[in-house]
Amino acid sequence: MTLYVRTRGEGPSVLWIHGYTMDGSVWESLWRLLPGWRHVGVDLPGHGRSHPLRPGTSLPALAAELAELARAERAALVVAESIGSMVALQLAIDHPDDVRGLIVGSPTIAGAPAEPGTAERYRTLAGLARMGVNGERLADVWMAAPPDIFRGTEAHPELRARLRAIVAGHSWRELRDGAMAGLSGHVHTADDLRGIAARTLVLVGEQDMPAFRAASVRLRVTVPRCRVVTVPDAGHLCMIERPGAVAPAIAAHLSTAAPEVQHAGS
Repeated sequence: MTLYVRTRGEGPSVLWIHGYTMDGSVWESLWRLLPGWRHVGVDLPGHGRSHPLRPGTSLPALAAELAELARAERAALVVAESIGSMVALQLAIDHPDDVRGLIVGSPTIAGAPAEPGTAERYRTLAGLARMGVNGERLADVWMAAPPDIFRGTEAHPELRARLRAIVAGHSWRELRDGAMAGLSGHVHTADDLRGIAARTLVLVGEQDMPAFRAASVRLRVTVPRCRVVTVPDAGHLCMIERPGAVAPAIAAHLSTAAPEVQHAGS
């Protein structure tokens, strides 16, 4: 089993974790705005060119797999968005020595209340996938609002078209074989979040859904070294919707966290 990675640039390594039904290519526009770093974009299991998500895989098990990758790539700085942020939080909780700097966009806390309509959308998708409905149709169902996961991309037609092409190529195997259930059953407790040692930045879209804005507040008051930046004119996928707006905050946070990585490795 292997995880597919794409790398760009030179400098300290940063691990990037994408959202559900996407792959590491979604970060390309943002990477171009962040020179001086070696960007490592992983395709999560079941996404892009990586191996399928194995039924029964738990969130801690997935985090352990990414920790192994982070060590191999010497990437102690982690950036993630949406469901990828849930994985990144688990990575920081379970493997504090491997995550010295953390940036999460559209923060997703395991076990927190979901945005209304999300569970119903997953059930619809799972039913269609089991019936053999093709990827084009599933992409349109998944990207429809509400819930407003992709609503912010409506203001960026070229981005929306690129994302639709990626989503249409998703296998949806994790819904057909139930593998997604292993991840969704985990819960991040207050003690878990208080134990995150990494210097943390949370990015949340001004127009993101209430559940995710609430998650950003919860992280700010619970994670010890955490600050929140609200991205104006952005929806749920704030980092890929508005790369130019978030790049300065990301660059500053990475630069602040990088000395801790160097100190840990000395």
